Amino acid sequence: MKKLLKGFCVLSLLVLFAATANAAGMIKDYHAYRIKGQNIRKVVPVVDSILGKEVEVKKLARNAYYAAYGDEHYYMKFYPALHDTDVYIVTDTKYDKDDNGVTEFFKSQNYDYETLEDEEAYKEYKFDFVDYARSGALDGLFTLPDGLKPLKKGMSKLNDKMSKGNEKTSAIEYSEDNDPIDLTCVDSEEFYNANADVTVTVNEYRLKNKENKYVHAFEYVVKNNSDADIMVEKVSSERLASLKDVTTSTFVDMDRLDLADNLGVPLAVATGGLSLGFTVANNVRLARVIKEASRYAHSLPENYELKANSSMRILCLKFKDDPKPLQFTIKKGGQTYKFTY
Repeated sequence: MKKLLKGFCVLSLLVLFAATANAAGMIKDYHAYRIKGQNIRKVVPVVDSILGKEVEVKKLARNAYYAAYGDEHYYMKFYPALHDTDVYIVTDTKYDKDDNGVTEFFKSQNYDYETLEDEEAYKEYKFDFVDYARSGALDGLFTLPDGLKPLKKGMSKLNDKMSKGNEKTSAIEYSEDNDPIDLTCVDSEEFYNANADVTVTVNEYRLKNKENKYVHAFEYVVKNNSDADIMVEKVSSERLASLKDVTTSTFVDMDRLDLADNLGVPLAVATGGLSLGFTVANNVRLARVIKEASRYAHSLPENYELKANSSMRILCLKFKDDPKPLQFTIKKGGQTYKFTY
């Protein structure tokens, strides 16, 4: 028992060291709001028109912005929240959460807003920020370096080599899936192709396990509105996430890696890579990832006959950093139609 208590004392000191050693310039505030009843595709153009006039503001990929005003630095990213829009903000200076430039913008646009209370969304948004900060895109906003980067790279290569030829990571043949989806839908869009008389509804979902850091699940509902059968000859994409991609990325980001990654190098080295608490074993957590992700990792359909006035569903995984659309080739009445959504 004494040895155990001594170990916890050492651990506490290491945590304190990791926190205080980097106190200078540390981020002082994370905050998020939800704009009610305003879809992100309406909000972002307004934001672009305003921030585009500010020379201090740099637009990053996928609705993210960075600004430096003297010694103060700000990161802001907008996220779809189905019919609403989330705004995630990181600063290295304290500010009044109820009265600042962002809330003034909300008021100027007559937006109804509230403080975000969605913990799962907070976790996802914070990971995205840390990923940005470590890429060097946010010069001035400090976050702990990825002390486990070499280890992660090595494990990723090893896992990739081991997964070759493994049936669990190979493409799973397309099949109908009509079961309900028990995930949070974060975005939805509907498209209509008049030539083929086809409606495509695209729904984006947040996954429940660790793979959500890298990928989102997508559901495509393709409806044939005509009274004639059509042939969905081919569905393809420039880039989708496979089960192999998901398991490789997720395996190097679990349990002790999570904690050491967040607390910094001294803690990771001092613990010798030992587990730092009562955590679920890696193999159990990876099994959960595989179970969840497998449903969305099937191959895309080819030569699928879509009956008149009926629908088909396609499930897939897309990388969050660069989601690519699906490309459809449809034959109807001797004509071939191609479209991308």
